[in-house]
Amino acid sequence: MVGTSGAIRLVHPGRHLSPPSGLWCYLLDAERAVLGGALSNGGNLIAWLRAAFRITAAEERVAAQIRPDSHGLTFVPLLAGERSPGWAGRATGTLHGLTLATRPAHVLRAGMEAVACRFAAVHELLLPHAHPEHQLVATGAALLRSPAWLQMMADAIGRPVAASREREASCRGAALMALESIGALGSVEAAPAHVGKVYQPDPESHARYAAERERLSRWYSLAMAQDAPSHPL
Repeated sequence: MVGTSGAIRLVHPGRHLSPPSGLWCYLLDAERAVLGGALSNGGNLIAWLRAAFRITAAEERVAAQIRPDSHGLTFVPLLAGERSPGWAGRATGTLHGLTLATRPAHVLRAGMEAVACRFAAVHELLLPHAHPEHQLVATGAALLRSPAWLQMMADAIGRPVAASREREASCRGAALMALESIGALGSVEAAPAHVGKVYQPDPESHARYAAERERLSRWYSLAMAQDAPSHPL
């Protein structure tokens, strides 16, 4: 889900679940738990980029056509701090690689890719607890409005991403849980979600995003080291 912020989560069949470091977990009901990670930077980051760099609709179209990780930029997208996986609430964003050839479309593309790479990192933590054939379903207005961003998500994560056709996915989920609890629905699985286009990952793009993730990780570690207090308590 990508709205103002973002999240990726799964329902796990079992109460006794120890989430890996970086994720959160809560009980959905007596038999199931929800495991996932949340990102503080999603649509709010893109909205900030549009305003700060005065990005036009034409530049957004250019950004959508830029080859993955070809802009020469490394964008640590933590403008609103960090939740998963580092939980560094005071973290800040950084942008590296600017030259005289850098254009607003390059910065927008780098920001969108960076968020996709953060989702890929959280998905990696979830993988040991997910079904091998799990399906990724995209929700949230910020993400569903952008086919280019949906493709970036599929490429960065390395799995197909299906665009949800449900208008209010969270409300629908709550309603299905209520129907199941009163016996009006056998199980939530009996009412599968409606999805639209499925975005298939491109192997070459996935490899390029893997390299981008490595750079992001190095810059993130450096930024966190510089932000650490000089006299730890």
